[in-house]
Amino acid sequence: MKNKLSKLSKKYNFADTITSNFVGEEALGYVSASILSGTTLAEGNITLLPNVNYKANVRKIAVPTSGNALVDASCDFTDSIDMSYTEAILEPKPLEVNMQICKKDFIDTWEGSNQLAGLNGALPVSFVDYIMGITAEQVAGEIESNIWVGGSGTGQFSGFKPNLIADGDVSDISGTTLDASNIVAEMEKVLNAIPSRVYGKEDLKLFVPTSAWKFYIQSQATLGFNTQYNMGGQFEFMFNGVRVAHAAGLTDNTMVCARSSNLFFGTGGDYNEVRVLDMTENDLSDNVRVAMRFSAGVQHAFGGDIVLYDPTV
Repeated sequence: MKNKLSKLSKKYNFADTITSNFVGEEALGYVSASILSGTTLAEGNITLLPNVNYKANVRKIAVPTSGNALVDASCDFTDSIDMSYTEAILEPKPLEVNMQICKKDFIDTWEGSNQLAGLNGALPVSFVDYIMGITAEQVAGEIESNIWVGGSGTGQFSGFKPNLIADGDVSDISGTTLDASNIVAEMEKVLNAIPSRVYGKEDLKLFVPTSAWKFYIQSQATLGFNTQYNMGGQFEFMFNGVRVAHAAGLTDNTMVCARSSNLFFGTGGDYNEVRVLDMTENDLSDNVRVAMRFSAGVQHAFGGDIVLYDPTV
């Protein structure tokens, strides 16, 4: 996973000319900066599928949790365990960002000191990088929100929360309004609902929104406890042996407990595209257009291994 993330996060510099095109693999430098800079993806808290150009089949091989696989030995071959195979479909939704800025608006700024006025003017490469950076931050926030909530409207894809609500196998806990005084007790309810087969797995995480994240830190600090635990030189927040993951896109009073290997985010490599185009030579205007094209979607595998805490369930 680390190799995939480092590859996707590499940065491409624009050429000396303002007009630059990054299509497919070369677009990953900027498109993935947007996708991966949200907390959920940037911290590797769910499984990334980077080359889903159309659909991905999330394969689910289920082993019965009741009964025994072991039987007494005999001379005959008797099937002693019934494994089932099903699939969940992850279909990333095509998305885009379109933005137009006027070079003239920046002539009198400090960045404009290196910019000529009129139709021959050109924005500095450093400023184009800046525009791409702030656009990436905005897109990252919207993707983070879509990952956990999302919707069916324009610029949205269905997130984990509505998908988990619709899955009858998910363990639902009817939540309440969280604050620093009850956050620990409510987090305990979530952990108590985790199936024994899942509890203790290395990639098990308790995903909490920003509000609950702050409440937990506040409650522990009031008690004089240190909520951090050293994991390979990196400090992470832990609760009763389970890592607490900051999921900024989750709505207030909602928590999700699941394994990273059970939550998937898909994006299409061939569909990624970033274009920055100086319109002067096209329509004699002083405008610069920025366009981003990519796809994104989420899916979970085993609902029975996931706990959803939410006031609406």
